[in-house]
Amino acid sequence: MSENSPAITISGLNKWFGDYQALKDVDLDVAHGERIVVCGPSGSGKSTLIRCVNSLEAHDSGTITVDGIEMTDARAVEAIRAEVGMVFQQFNLFPHLTILQNLTLGPIKARKLPKAEAEARAMAYLERVRIPDQAHKRPAELSGGQQQRVAIARSLCMEPKIMLFDEPTSALDPEMISEVLDVIVDLAEDGMTMIVVTHEMGFARRAADRMVFMDQGQIIETGTPEQFFTAPKSKRCQRFLSQILQH
Repeated sequence: MSENSPAITISGLNKWFGDYQALKDVDLDVAHGERIVVCGPSGSGKSTLIRCVNSLEAHDSGTITVDGIEMTDARAVEAIRAEVGMVFQQFNLFPHLTILQNLTLGPIKARKLPKAEAEARAMAYLERVRIPDQAHKRPAELSGGQQQRVAIARSLCMEPKIMLFDEPTSALDPEMISEVLDVIVDLAEDGMTMIVVTHEMGFARRAADRMVFMDQGQIIETGTPEQFFTAPKSKRCQRFLSQILQH
């Protein structure tokens, strides 16, 4: 796959839920190593967009190409999911397994990694998210912020080329938000290709290469964080920022 072609290409994407159109002719290219923050009001289609990229939602028309693979059939979806890690609002950890077991399950089952190698990789990524000492605990023994960092490490254990984050801090207490965002900033600085759906505008200024503003299922505006925060072009974006930056 050429580094010059986009990591993700979304073209003319439409998605309906019954009579409700959640995405309307969405076009978006994401370059290798680019960090995109998607923001917008609730119900604007942000989460639906990234769920379509990972085929957690099937799109109705348009095309999605990830790392040169067009999402066409089940085999293509499987190949794409092998390249793309996803972190959700809820941590989705297995409560009966230890943190280490949660992290090694995917690499052992899906990647056929030997157990010792999977455990070494898991410990390296727990180190990376700054909680190696929690490896033998169960999820219920960890704080929300620690559990979300485990969820990030679990995705990294599959060694994805692209990471998608769906409002990764929205379920956390305020004091835990920065510890999770710091980990994501670290990944961004390493050059990981990522799309982050978030309302955390301080994080967006620090980590994004490009802002994408959505409303009513459409991309209304894109630009650098500098442009986006200091001179938003659309009235809708100006109104959104004035509301969100007051809080």
